[in-house]
Amino acid sequence: MRGYVTNKANIIGVESRTSAPVRIPRDTVTMMHPDISGLFPCGEGAGYAGGIISAAMDGQNVTKAIEKWLDNKVNVEAY
Repeated sequence: MRGYVTNKANIIGVESRTSAPVRIPRDTVTMMHPDISGLFPCGEGAGYAGGIISAAMDGQNVTKAIEKWLDNKVNVEAY
């Protein structure tokens, strides 16, 4: 993408917009759905953001939670 990709770019991603009248539940610590293991509701469509910046920040926080969850699964399955 000429003119958009540089060595100084921080985030490159696809933006989509959805509207949800409900909030998908998620645990405040694990950020995972309380009943569906491995489901991480995130962003505007799940009811956890109110704009592009807050959706990006929510995505970063959920990514960290997923990383912890995956690390735990790998460590547990190794034994």
